[in-house]
Amino acid sequence: MRSPRGGICRAAAGGGGAQEHVDLIPGIPDDVAVDCLARVPHASHRALRRVCRGWRSAAAAPSFASARAAAAANEDLVYMLQFGNPSAASDADKDDAPANAPAYGVAVYNVTTGEWRREPGAPPVVPVFAQCAAVGASVAIIGGWDPRSFEPVADVHVLDASTGTWRRASPMASPRSFFACAEAGGKIYVAGGHDKHKNALKTAEAYDPVADAWDPLPDMSEERDECDGMATVAGDRFLAVSGYRTARQGGFERDAEWFDPAARAWRRLERVRAPPSAAHVVVKGKVWCIEGTAVMEWIGMRRGWREVGPYPPGLKAGTARAVCVGGGEKVVVTGAVDGEEGGGRHAIWVFDVKGKSWTVVRPPPEFAGFVFSVASVRI
Repeated sequence: MRSPRGGICRAAAGGGGAQEHVDLIPGIPDDVAVDCLARVPHASHRALRRVCRGWRSAAAAPSFASARAAAAANEDLVYMLQFGNPSAASDADKDDAPANAPAYGVAVYNVTTGEWRREPGAPPVVPVFAQCAAVGASVAIIGGWDPRSFEPVADVHVLDASTGTWRRASPMASPRSFFACAEAGGKIYVAGGHDKHKNALKTAEAYDPVADAWDPLPDMSEERDECDGMATVAGDRFLAVSGYRTARQGGFERDAEWFDPAARAWRRLERVRAPPSAAHVVVKGKVWCIEGTAVMEWIGMRRGWREVGPYPPGLKAGTARAVCVGGGEKVVVTGAVDGEEGGGRHAIWVFDVKGKSWTVVRPPPEFAGFVFSVASVRI
């Protein structure tokens, strides 16, 4: 039984219904013990939970996240769906796939500590070109191509990053790939992309990870294949940027649509799209774009874009994926290193928002593959 102080209660010797409190750490008040446990690095949390029931209960409590924040022990993790980084699949799973099937897996970069790792327990076969998005400590892998059939799937897998446990979630209503995807207002939105016939889509859905349920949304006004997804300025509305119609393969539009959840309707925005090779990210409520010459910020339909920082040094144009971490303190960009043959190794660029400067991070060789989608979690 859980103690009101955070430890464990057990029946005392002699019975009679009496209970004996068991300290989380012998001789230390439980509030101090929780503060100590909160400072344990995230990479050791699985081992921490296996020590005893008291520690497992303390780490599972909602207050544990607050304790880590109070102790300034939070860590920023970037989850990447990466080519050439297969998950820990069994030999049987690997044998089922064609010899030339792309190997995708879940890589994790700890921005706080600089450590790299593969995410254990990930789906044996991660769909190619799947999208990932995070709500709180939940990271969802959505859609993409089945690497065996190369057809879009509706599959959804969700990781609880705080415990390292995976579950198979409710699938989307219809398979899709190359779609816009982002968290907004506690839900994960998907829109556009294309179906198995390569027809561009204008359908959209919203996923509630708490209820494990999808809500079908009204269609967008336009088909949008290969569109970008992000939250709007307030953080509670979803924005689908650019994309192209079936009849205009590769003809990227320079507009966007955002979903108004109160009205359950889509609204259009003009002049939002920068060059088609750009990566978009929301930083402290502002839409940023990493494109060929600079980091740009969108300041409205009338004024368009303004420069807010230099372009990541050595980043090959058209290969970037971006995500905001640390509550807007940093932007992490993945992409290919310019000038390297054969597509080159990929690297990480970390932008200090306050200092307006970039740091280049060269990952170990096993984590230097192409990244299709990224999501961030603060633990």
